[in-house]
Amino acid sequence: MEQSLFENENGNFAKPVLGVVPSTKALSIVGSSRNNGEREAEDFYPTPPYAVEELLKREVFSGNIWECACGEGDISEVFKNKGFDVYSTDLVDRGYGDDFLDFLTFDHMDEFQMDNIVTNPPYKDALAFVLQAKRKSTKKIAFFLKTVWLESESRYEMFQDKEFPLKTVYQFSKRVTLYKGGVKMKNSGMIAYAWYVWDKDYVGKPTIEWIR
Repeated sequence: MEQSLFENENGNFAKPVLGVVPSTKALSIVGSSRNNGEREAEDFYPTPPYAVEELLKREVFSGNIWECACGEGDISEVFKNKGFDVYSTDLVDRGYGDDFLDFLTFDHMDEFQMDNIVTNPPYKDALAFVLQAKRKSTKKIAFFLKTVWLESESRYEMFQDKEFPLKTVYQFSKRVTLYKGGVKMKNSGMIAYAWYVWDKDYVGKPTIEWIR
């Protein structure tokens, strides 16, 4: 079995290895307290690699990348092919990833951070993922989300945050098809999507750019 990013040769969790160096040392990882599979069962829609390529044409990332809902590796592989160190995790083992853990129950891991977090989160938990990502990233967060996610009173305060502000929304001018479970089917819906990018060092109002 391939060694976990945080597991030493004795099977105990230790500091990170494999060349992915977090901003601060992780001390331990505890298994998820959730019933694995419940949250993700109906919420796995892999991100088309071209959508990730479009983000990288427009946004500059430095340092390592954490893909915290990696699925089958669609986002991770694009970043790896560009030379980034990528740490890939998910709640469920889909045959890809460095570790399998619940991103939302990482509060006991206060000392563990990485430079950037890039993902397509489970939509119903997207706000929780953003808030957790702000605690676990030291530089940038990029989330692939529906355009309508800009709406809602429940997210208004989060968008006003000045400590880790929203920098840019990259809106696809053409709708994007995401296939449930990665299985291509006829008559699959096309939805308006955008990349939402938060930048801890950004000062100013959010901007919008179009991906055509």
